[in-house]
Amino acid sequence: MKKTYIFLTFAIYGIGGTQIYVRNKMRFLMDRGWDVKVVTTEIAGNNPLVIEELSSFSGLVYPELLKNPNLYTKKERERILERISSAIGPVSPDSVIEPNFIQVTFWGELLAEYLGIRNFIFLIQEDYRIRIKSYLDFFKYKYDRGEFFVNTQYALRQLFEGYYEVSEGASSFLSATCHNAVEDCDSLLIEKLPNADYTIGMIGRVNKPFVLPVIREIAQYSAYHSEHTFALAILGGSPDENDYTAIHQVVDDVANLYIMITGPIFPVPYNMIKRGNVFISSAGSVRTSADCGMISIAIDANDFQPIGIYGYTTQEYIHRPPNSEIITLSTLLDQIIFEKKYISRPEYNSDWPDIEKSFDNHLFRLQEAEKNLQYYDIGKIHPAMGLILQEIIHRLYTKARN
Repeated sequence: MKKTYIFLTFAIYGIGGTQIYVRNKMRFLMDRGWDVKVVTTEIAGNNPLVIEELSSFSGLVYPELLKNPNLYTKKERERILERISSAIGPVSPDSVIEPNFIQVTFWGELLAEYLGIRNFIFLIQEDYRIRIKSYLDFFKYKYDRGEFFVNTQYALRQLFEGYYEVSEGASSFLSATCHNAVEDCDSLLIEKLPNADYTIGMIGRVNKPFVLPVIREIAQYSAYHSEHTFALAILGGSPDENDYTAIHQVVDDVANLYIMITGPIFPVPYNMIKRGNVFISSAGSVRTSADCGMISIAIDANDFQPIGIYGYTTQEYIHRPPNSEIITLSTLLDQIIFEKKYISRPEYNSDWPDIEKSFDNHLFRLQEAEKNLQYYDIGKIHPAMGLILQEIIHRLYTKARN
């Protein structure tokens, strides 16, 4: 029986860093003899299936995993676990579950115990500010066992702030490699790029929290430099049309700013990247443009202010180092566009061997975890009172309708 690696993630539909990361690691694991399953919580809705390699997991969607397990009765939990177990099929004792966002980590522990395998948490989200003690108790337990990892070196400090002081040399950081989204391919979208004096690019989902604040600053910047024309090329999309409407409401009144939104796109055509003068993104999307040699401004995922220019003034692309200076977006754009302070590097592409090296480290850290399998009592992780009341009301309403 093959070892099975089970991802618990939010979606296979649409496109973003999570989907690309799961696809990359899936390929890596399958090349090394693992069987891979991807269990998700989000139904397709208006999101297309962009990465065809994930299509075989369209039947493994369980929205009920978004709720705290303790909002269900014991019998309800067991039925959910049985359904997932039956869909996954038999697994060997050295199989692994990897939840990668907070809401599903508790179900990961329950499912791991149900199957008798390891729950190896790797969070790849952007906001780690949690102040629920029962959650932090669980994460500290997993951290102590070497079964808890995060995607930036500052995330652990943010997570445990005021609860537990992480030692100076401690690290639960792993790389969530998801920046290899560019290919040298033809696309009709290239012809639709607006002509302008300067082109500002953004890569990624447009429903991320930082997007609208940054676009507002771009609109103000363009209006201030009214003697020039600017194009905003957004290489990404959203399942919600309201997100597109909100963006157009910001930029449509700026006469010298033209906009193009591609919608969900994968791979990203290399020629579209090279048309930009500067890119502004957050998380893995920063590296996507930087790996093509483009000047790329990294935006902090928490306060939506610039971290710096990736590869020049900073090596961070999700969170700003503590106590570091914030340079405004308009200042950075002036330095890049008009002062020519930063010059694009020679173009280069991210090699698959480097990605393999990153995932080899994942397996190494997995091997370093506590050898004996033990499981946390998820019954200790109590839902907030508001969620309990919502669930009671929902059940009463459902019962009355039936």
